[in-house]
Amino acid sequence: MIHTKARPEFDKQLKFGQEQEDQFYKDVTGDVEIKCDKICIRTGNVFVEFEDAGKPSGINTTKSKYYVFTLYKEDRKLQTHVMIPTSRLKKLMKKYPIKSGGDNWEARGHIIPAKDLLTFEYQ
Repeated sequence: MIHTKARPEFDKQLKFGQEQEDQFYKDVTGDVEIKCDKICIRTGNVFVEFEDAGKPSGINTTKSKYYVFTLYKEDRKLQTHVMIPTSRLKKLMKKYPIKSGGDNWEARGHIIPAKDLLTFEYQ
C-alpha cells in the first residue's frame, strides 16, 4: 500500500485507474466499428447510417460493441477519435433528425452534432 499525507488514497486510485486502463484495452481490441467523417469539421455533425438502398445497414446491422467516430481534419497530425458504446449511440441518435447521405444519397441516417457525442448523459 502506498499512503502519504499528500495522497492518502493513492493505492485505491491507482488500482481503479489500472482496472479502467485494462478494460479500455479489452474494449478496443474487441468489437469496434470505426467511422471516419471527413465533412464533420465543416458541418460539426456526424452521420449515423442505419439504412442504405432501402436495406438495413450501418448501426442497424453492426455486431460491434463500440462505435468510434474519427473526426477528421486534414492538417491534423493525429486525428480525434470518439468512442461510444453502440447501445448508447442507438439511444442517443433517436433524438436527432433523419437525413439522406452517403454515396449517391442512397443512405439514411441520423445527423448528430459531434459535440453531443462528448456531452451526452452517461447512464
